[in-house]
Formats: sequence, structure tokens, C-alpha cells
Amino acid sequence: MRRPARLFACLVFAALTVHAQAPSPEARAARAYQTAAQAGPLALRAFLAQFPKGADLHVHLSGAIYAETFIRDAGEDGLCVDPAALSFAKPPCTAPLVPAAQLPANQDLYDRLVNAFSMRSFVPTPGFSGHDQFFSTFARFSGLNKNHTGEWVDEVASRAAAQNQQYVELMETPPFTHAAQIAHENPLNLDFARYRESLLALGLRDEISLDREHVRSAEAQRRDIEHCGAPQAAPACQVQIRYIYQVLRGNSPEQVFAQSLLGFETVQQTIDAHEPGFLGINFVMPEDGFLSMRDYTLQMKMLDYLHSVYPKVHISLHAGELAPGLVPPEGLRFHIRQAVELGHAERIGHGVDILYEDDAPALLKEMAAKHVMVEVNLSSNEAILDIYGVNHPFPFHRRRGR
Repeated sequence: MRRPARLFACLVFAALTVHAQAPSPEARAARAYQTAAQAGPLALRAFLAQFPKGADLHVHLSGAIYAETFIRDAGEDGLCVDPAALSFAKPPCTAPLVPAAQLPANQDLYDRLVNAFSMRSFVPTPGFSGHDQFFSTFARFSGLNKNHTGEWVDEVASRAAAQNQQYVELMETPPFTHAAQIAHENPLNLDFARYRESLLALGLRDEISLDREHVRSAEAQRRDIEHCGAPQAAPACQVQIRYIYQVLRGNSPEQVFAQSLLGFETVQQTIDAHEPGFLGINFVMPEDGFLSMRDYTLQMKMLDYLHSVYPKVHISLHAGELAPGLVPPEGLRFHIRQAVELGHAERIGHGVDILYEDDAPALLKEMAAKHVMVEVNLSSNEAILDIYGVNHPFPFHRRRGR
């Protein structure tokens, strides 16, 4: 009777030993990654495509949609194409304009339009960089009906689901025509509290319902396309989408303030209503633009004031999306710091010129202490700023816990 008991004891000990030595999930993932990497870039891509991912926090909706989608939508909207400017134009489509609906039958023009709307096939030339090509695309595909927004959100969500992502924040610019008109008729008052009251008294809040409905209807349209809640629901239904209110920093100071105020009011009401939608705001458009550079500090002071009135509204700011030679050296020395200290940014988009900032080590330490995240966009930084490899500050951000 003793021998079976000893044998059972040995088996239990062996099982416990094997269990104790089982590799951790992190170790198994690392081993799987190394195996895929050793098999080559195609195997590595296939592995990473299915690898579980959390959130994508830096996505411009209009920048995330492929040119082919915009061309199809332009055909549905009855827009025209200017073959010389390679852009959409309003009807009537009289020569030399071409109806966008006819583009599938004109492969040459179709291909040139895709290239003009994207970075596909782009090769920098003297006087026209990747930065110039990227920012010039937005004006070319403007004029599309905003009724397509839900379709665009579905495209982003479907692509995210295919890449095993769980959460996406989309930067989007809702209607602000009324706010811009009010600002145009009322020059900026540097007494921000009085200026805010005057804009509100003139009906700036009238546009809030439009802005909230903009994302509400986009979400409803997207979920209808994906058959969410039905047996045939698409995987994209599992991707949670939230929105960041884009403010166009390249406009006049009074318009930037008015649109920012509209954004803060809209986000605040969304938060108070406990409904999904807008979470916060962000400033967009080229950071090196004339007005963006001239008014940068003024815009951060606007945010400082508005944050004091609407402390619940989250702020994520493009800052430091600059490189030597793009602006004078002085322009590289303060944007990230002011975004953190004046703009109350909880996240910094890009942060590429961090090491050109005054007292960069202290700034990195301050950002770590305040838990200010940095949204690092490696492919964007390479295409637009020609910053990559050893010239990219990612390792410095990472070592500081960003």
C-alpha cells in the first residue's frame, strides 16, 4: 500500500513543479513575437495585426479615411473634379470639370486624384516636402456632405476591429459657422471673461445642439451599418468610439476663442448628460502656420482661462510637431511647455521637438510628475517632418515614463 502512495506524492510534486515553472503570459507573448520577427517582416505583420491592442488615441477622422472612399462619396454627392487642381469642385460639372461619378471610367484621373489626396507614390522635391503634400490634401477633398460621417466612422471602426483594437478616439470638427460669424462681428477682447459673456449673449450656445447631434447621428449611422445588436453584428460593434472636438488654430484669434468656447460648452454638456460622444478638445492645423506661430501663447492663455471655467473638459494638444528648419530656432523652445503649463494639456500630440525646448530635462520630469501622456506618431513624423530613427525623441520620452 505504501508504494502507490509514494508514487501519487511524486506525481503531485511533479505537477506542482511544472505549474510553478510555467512561463508568464508576458514571456509567452515575447517568445511569440521573437518567433514571428525571425520569420521576416511579413510574418511579423501578420502576428501584430492579430495581437490584442488597447486604444488608439490620436486619430483624425478626415485623415483616417482613404481617398477611394472620398471619391466614391463625391460621386454620390454629385460633385465635380478639377483635373488641373486635382480637387473636388461644386457643380455644374462643365468642362474642364469632370463629374466625380465618372471617375471609375477614367483610371488615369482616378489614380492622380488618389495620389493628390494621400501620401501614396509621393516623392519630395525641392520646394515641396512631405509636410507640404500632407497638409495640402485637406483642401482638395473638402466639400463632401457631412451625412457621410457615420460611414467614415464605420470605416475606422471596421479597420480597428480587423487590427484587434478595442477603443478609438476620433478628432472631428463639428459645425461652428454661427460661432465664427459672431466672432467675426465682435473683435477679441483680452478680458476673456467679458468676451465669453458677450459671445454667449449673442447666441453662441445655439450651435451646441447641432454639434452634439453631429456625433450622435454619426454613431447611430455607424451602428446601423454594422448591424449592432443584431445576430449578424459586425466585429466593429465591439470597438468603442469617443470623440475629440477639433479647434482650428490657424484662424483669427477671435474665431479660435469662439470655436474653443463652443467646444468647451459642447463637451461640458455632453459630460453632464452622461452620454457618449465628445470627451475633450484639441487644437489642429499646421503648428508651423503663420497664425499658429504668432498666436501660440495667446491661444494657450485662452485655454488657461477656459479650463478655469470648464475644469471637467479634457484637453489634448498638438504641441511640438515641429522640426529644425521648419520654423526659426526660437519657435522650437516653448510650445510643449506652454501646452502643459498654460494649456493644461493632459496629453501631448507628437512632442517631436521636446529636446529643443528650454530646459528639456526639467520639462520631461514635469510631464512625468503630472502624468502628461505623449501620443507618439512614428510614421506621421517620418512622412511630414522627416524625423525618424536616432533623430526621433521617442527613447527620451520612454525613459521618462511618457
